[in-house]
Amino acid sequence: MAFVHLVDRWKRRGHAGLRFREVAFRRLPVAVMAGAALAGATGGPQWSAALGPLPWLIALGCVGLPHGAADFAVSHRVWQGWPLAIVWLTYTAVMAAVLAGFAAAPVPTIVAFAALSCWHFGAAHFDTAIASCSDGHVSRSAQRMVAALARGCLVLAMPLAAWPAATAAVAADLAALSVGRGSTADLFPPAAVRAAGLGLAAVSMAAAAAEGLVAIRRPRSRRAWLNGLGELAVIASLGWCTDPLFSVGLYFLVWHGWRQMEPLAVSLTGAQPRSWADLGRAVVWIHRAALPLLVPAWLAIGAAWCLWSPDHTPRALAIVSIAAYLVVTPAHELLGSLLRQMAGQRLQPPLALPCRKPSGLRMRVVEAQPGFDGQRPQGRASSFLRGTDPVPLKPEA
Repeated sequence: MAFVHLVDRWKRRGHAGLRFREVAFRRLPVAVMAGAALAGATGGPQWSAALGPLPWLIALGCVGLPHGAADFAVSHRVWQGWPLAIVWLTYTAVMAAVLAGFAAAPVPTIVAFAALSCWHFGAAHFDTAIASCSDGHVSRSAQRMVAALARGCLVLAMPLAAWPAATAAVAADLAALSVGRGSTADLFPPAAVRAAGLGLAAVSMAAAAAEGLVAIRRPRSRRAWLNGLGELAVIASLGWCTDPLFSVGLYFLVWHGWRQMEPLAVSLTGAQPRSWADLGRAVVWIHRAALPLLVPAWLAIGAAWCLWSPDHTPRALAIVSIAAYLVVTPAHELLGSLLRQMAGQRLQPPLALPCRKPSGLRMRVVEAQPGFDGQRPQGRASSFLRGTDPVPLKPEA
């Protein structure tokens, strides 16, 4: 009888955890974006244009930039010594190469950054989904690619298609950090920007339709696909109804960055948050762990804003922060891909996480531990390893 009560208790805790994930990491950000889209549709674009820099400025200190700056803490839980040094030499070399490319050829670099952002946003959206449109006849890598195109392309498609002049102005301000403001007048023609947006929208719709063909085979996958369509509708409405600087910034802050807090919490604290108190402590822990990279990033962004920005306005600071993301996103994505590959991400749990041993890296399957006590875990786990429920790493025996 005691065993039955124990099993029942664990089931209740599991259901409570899923409900909390649904509210905290899906319904809440969807509600925020939907509210902003509704305000844009009813109140006009003026307020979103005036508040355009605000999400980017918030992201500098909360959730946005810190989720990437946690890369060092995440990698330190997988490697130490020379392997860690090699990883970070490569990370730094990639950032230096992107910075050099931006200085030498800003337009191709900005276009490549936009394309990588589509992939990065879409893949992270799929990886952090509460449920996915799974099908045993389709490989997870193929599902991830199609889902990433459906979700990520739409984030930029709507601003480019609906606001070509405003989007071109943002890209021109970004390029001006490299070539000067007087040389950016015709770098991004609005007609070309609109055409790119329509092309991205077509890719997104085609990928969503392909995903739907897989989803209709199973009722559970069909529900997940319909939920995904609802999310895409809100994201599209946000991009269509509000200023592009505001819409992409709000998406980055409340959807992309915020949803990364859960896998980071699992990786850096060793347990999945199951309440707002758990999540609050985990977010504080993540931001503390990000400080070794976050402080240098703040200094570099502040120096660039003071030295190279033509006018020291909030919009100029937001543009400089976007330039920082341009430099670090390729290395950030490369590290996430490496960790995901090491984890051997599979369609069904359990998930094998990399575990550092004196003789090197090996893979070990671990079980989930409910709850969060805010204590520093002894095991080592990687981040951005979603697609199954979060799985913390148990301490070494």
